[in-house]
Amino acid sequence: MALLLFALLFGAGGCRYTFWPPIPPEESYPERVSIGGELVREGEHAVARLHVRRWPEPDYLELRWYAGEALAKELSIWVEAPGEVVVTLPYEPETYHRLLVIVAGRPVLQLDLGAPNLPPPPSAPDQAPAEGSGS
Repeated sequence: MALLLFALLFGAGGCRYTFWPPIPPEESYPERVSIGGELVREGEHAVARLHVRRWPEPDYLELRWYAGEALAKELSIWVEAPGEVVVTLPYEPETYHRLLVIVAGRPVLQLDLGAPNLPPPPSAPDQAPAEGSGS
């Protein structure tokens, strides 16, 4: 009888929580960066107006300005708190431009000006096989 009681207690010892308390306390949601903006052409320049809505701690805001596929300009702006950042950028007519906004090495926003040049569609074969024809 003692052996049965010992085996029962030993087996039931594994049926318990392995941490205390059984439900961990809730953590606060981490502060995240929130940036919106607009990119408009004003005369011979492009103007980017970035609206920094949430900015948890002072850090650099990296801007990469592309004309077509080429990197035309790169900027780093120190931002300490939410607010507005206005940047004037060079503009080339008839060219697709995009502004990539990066925070802590991660892209958070892309603004486009113009339409990208898409590659031409693949050429159609000279002669399509007739339906139902078999060899």
